[in-house]
Amino acid sequence: MSIPPSKSVLPESIDARKLVQREQTFDGILPLESLARLSSAVESVDGHICIQLQFGRNLQGHRVVSGKLQLTVDLLCQRCLKPVREHIEAEFGWGIVWTEEQGKALSKDLDPVIQDGDELDLYPILEDEILLNLPMVAYHQEECVSKESFRFGDETTAADEQQANPFKVLEQLKGSSGKS
Repeated sequence: MSIPPSKSVLPESIDARKLVQREQTFDGILPLESLARLSSAVESVDGHICIQLQFGRNLQGHRVVSGKLQLTVDLLCQRCLKPVREHIEAEFGWGIVWTEEQGKALSKDLDPVIQDGDELDLYPILEDEILLNLPMVAYHQEECVSKESFRFGDETTAADEQQANPFKVLEQLKGSSGKS
């Protein structure tokens, strides 16, 4: 898989403070080989995982990252168990904090991201965003399995049910003893 010349690979770790100060923008590719959890959650990734990140401050003065992601994945259809292609596009907003208390002070539209130390590991956080945006259940939009192949309940007759019910005899005995 070759990387298009206009897109570069995103850095694995960043210093969010410096990037916020510079109001840095990234537009790049996330390498699939660094995303083990995504690889195990999907059948395959078609093409590149494109990420856009914009670092800055919001009106409240918080360090924020606004981002977009795009990728196409093959998931397992839950009806026919064959691959189904899904195009994923999502926007997200992070508030960069250093403690959980700072994270609680963020507005509801920002997800807190805690930077431990001087560097922030970017790949696991982006992988979380991708996983959160995968559909819960994947299936083909068209009918991939005929409706006749689905059965609802047991198709036994009433006679079969009477023979299979061992308490039917007890019910009959109880009924005959009550008449005496």
